[in-house]
Amino acid sequence: MTKSYRYAWLSLALFATGPTACQAQPHAGADPGPAKGARFELGINPASAHYYSNEYTFMNLLTGSRWVDTGDKWQELPDSALDRQGMVLQVPAGKSYARIMTPPSAVFTGRSVAIRCTWTGTGDVGVGGHPKNFLRGNHSLTFDWPAAPPPEGNSRNWVNLSNMSATDPVRDLDCREKSAPRDQVFAPQLIESMKPFGVIRFLDWSAANPNPETVTWADRALPDSIDQTSRSRGVALEHMLALAKAADADPWFTIPWNADADYVTRMAKLVHDRLPAGHRAYVELANEPWNYAFPLAHQIQKEGLATGLDSNGFQALLKRYSQKTIATMRIWSTVFADRPAALVRVAGSQAVNPWVTEQILAYPGLPDAIDAVAIAPYFLYDKGEALTAPLPERLASLRRGQANVLAQAWKTLDLVRGRGKRLITYEAGQHVTDFTPGGGERVQQVNRSPEMERLYRDYIAAWKAKVGDLMVLYSATGPAGGGGAWGIREYAGQPLDQTPKRRAALAFGRPVAP
Repeated sequence: MTKSYRYAWLSLALFATGPTACQAQPHAGADPGPAKGARFELGINPASAHYYSNEYTFMNLLTGSRWVDTGDKWQELPDSALDRQGMVLQVPAGKSYARIMTPPSAVFTGRSVAIRCTWTGTGDVGVGGHPKNFLRGNHSLTFDWPAAPPPEGNSRNWVNLSNMSATDPVRDLDCREKSAPRDQVFAPQLIESMKPFGVIRFLDWSAANPNPETVTWADRALPDSIDQTSRSRGVALEHMLALAKAADADPWFTIPWNADADYVTRMAKLVHDRLPAGHRAYVELANEPWNYAFPLAHQIQKEGLATGLDSNGFQALLKRYSQKTIATMRIWSTVFADRPAALVRVAGSQAVNPWVTEQILAYPGLPDAIDAVAIAPYFLYDKGEALTAPLPERLASLRRGQANVLAQAWKTLDLVRGRGKRLITYEAGQHVTDFTPGGGERVQQVNRSPEMERLYRDYIAAWKAKVGDLMVLYSATGPAGGGGAWGIREYAGQPLDQTPKRRAALAFGRPVAP
């Protein structure tokens, strides 16, 4: 389940996870103030690298998809049919495989883009979809990608591969803007869009949400692979570190739950060795372990019950999460023993239920193993009947919902500060979904309204004044529809005057030279 779609169920999951928020009791006494290392800044979750995310991530336009069999209803090829660089091992006679390209951001803004594809080896390489001015050269081809302005912006082009030699297979396949250097990894607009943010959380670049059964170092994503969207691997860690460095930001890593100890150790060493001086690495185990909308929550609960941590399913889940978090952070602490201040160890918790945070912090050894607790204080309509109300009423309901979720966050703040830990957000922003007829248009109306900028400004300002620590928004880019409008812009390159949420964020982000 992708991030965009799973939040359609999140509002149900939020209130189906054990004791309610009203049972939490804040610590008595004076507010001890911000924990060591706390400082207000904005962070961001970048969109996934998939071609359909409306983000322009990699210069090689082929890295945002997977090989499919065009003669089998475009079924995705299994990993066993690919080499470690993501290229097909063979193409049977009579078969044609294809790979969809990510649209360059310029096509969304009304411009045609010249594309060049190059490769080595022997085989028939072509382009399908809507190419213009197609020309073939020696192990190369060029074409123009026509403009595809919003709201659709989805003219698809893809590479076709057939008649590939078994002894001299096609390799080093690359399609990019004709003017771009061959060694340029990221689209420049991606780097520029990240620069206002002090922290980049790479959840949607990881395999944490798909939760593969096994995660080993030998099978990890490699930076030289054309395949950066595998559900079992995600994007290469080297790319995460490179983007954070290019944007001068701190990286935040989400470790898949099933990663073995060797993977965790080698990941920590890679991050330690490549993290630039003066920067911090945030690290967490899994994403939203309490959220039963994810299969992972059921796995963790099963593990907790099987090991006798508790007879109550949800409490067994929280204890198992705390237990494994301690073991994971012990590895990272050992690797970063020479510069512990460069490591921020994070435990994830539930924004609308402070009781969850209370239980996690009560687990023996957990407070000593972490530096921060992270929540996602999404704000949504305060009443269900607001869903189809006129726009002014929906916006007013959304403002009340914002006040409600922040009130719960302040209760969590008391608990976390009472333990001397930082309270930060791993995700934050509006949480408007609408699956009723006409819902997609209503979600767009709310998120495109000038009032949304004021809502975000007030939201961020309240967090800055009360917490004074990191707020990571979700997310950088994404289309708006009934399943949600998670991006602070809807597509790469969208004009700023069309992005009320991004305008609000930039008012609190780091200044960036024009």
